[in-house]
Amino acid sequence: MPDIGFLELLVIGVIALLILGPERTPEFFVQIARLIRQGRAWMSSIKQQIDLETQALKEPVQSARDAIDEGISSISDEIKTHTNIHDADSK
Repeated sequence: MPDIGFLELLVIGVIALLILGPERTPEFFVQIARLIRQGRAWMSSIKQQIDLETQALKEPVQSARDAIDEGISSISDEIKTHTNIHDADSK
């Protein structure tokens, strides 16, 4: 959402008052507020749907990452073991 400050809102209010008149200005702002609420609800719904879809993708990636980390740890342990055996043989 754009960052609208108090001064911008005041200018919009004055322009709306001049164009629409004092009778229709409150109704106009009610409709604008309703549109903003609907837009926020729509954006929230989209964000929830994206989060739900990406969660389904994150789980297999995380399990693959864990398997790779486990494999790297195993290889590292084997290298340390072989290095220690080689050092013990050379003494």
